[in-house]
Amino acid sequence: MSVHLPVLLFEEAHTETSKRDATNIPTQPKPEKKTVTVQAKISHYNPALGGVNCSNFVNGKCVSRMASGASWEKWMNKACACPKEYPFGTKFILPDGSKWVCMDRGGKIVTEADGTIWLDLLTRHTSYHYGKVVKVQVVRK
Repeated sequence: MSVHLPVLLFEEAHTETSKRDATNIPTQPKPEKKTVTVQAKISHYNPALGGVNCSNFVNGKCVSRMASGASWEKWMNKACACPKEYPFGTKFILPDGSKWVCMDRGGKIVTEADGTIWLDLLTRHTSYHYGKVVKVQVVRK
């Protein structure tokens, strides 16, 4: 039995050293998210209504996908269309605290000459009337 004791003590000491060393391993810093504030005009769309809200309406149902390829149904009240200068996945935080992820595009969803952007919210209801100008926070990856 005395033969095994030094082995156990070595393993215990080695394990403790490994634990201690593991906490000192440098980790790569997480990439910083860049947040800026921009002026935006707000609009909204609901593909379930058809018409200009949906490019492919079949048998009373919108079967279109968003420009990102994602299904609009899974992103209702979370996604928006944003100008092409903003990559898919860019987050927008509106003055009411609501958060929207850019997942779609639109022909009229552009950046105007004065830098104001259009955001088209994918939602059934919105608290912003069409064209309302607000300051939004943009969080880029």
